[in-house]
Amino acid sequence: MEELNLVTIYWLISIGLLVGMIVDLIMIKRGVGLVQNVIGGAIGSVIIGVSMIVLNVYGPLIYAAIGSITFLFLINVFSFDLEHSEDIKAG
Repeated sequence: MEELNLVTIYWLISIGLLVGMIVDLIMIKRGVGLVQNVIGGAIGSVIIGVSMIVLNVYGPLIYAAIGSITFLFLINVFSFDLEHSEDIKAG
C-alpha cells in the first residue's frame, strides 16, 4: 500500500498536471483555459489521492487520475453554463 510522503505528493501533483494539460488539449479553446485546467487537475488529484491513501484503498494514484478528470469535467461544464447564462439574460 502507498504511504503519504513527499514522493507520493509529488506523483499526485505530476498526475494532476498531466491530466490538466491533456484536458486542455481536448477542449481546444473551450472551457476555462490552460492555467485553470492545470491547477485544477493538480488540486483534484491531490485531494482524491490523499483521501484514498487515508482510506487505505489499493491503487490511489489511479483513483487520483480518475478524480482529477472528474474534477476538471465539472469545472469545464459549469464554466460553459456561466458563459451562456449571460447570453440568455441579455436576449
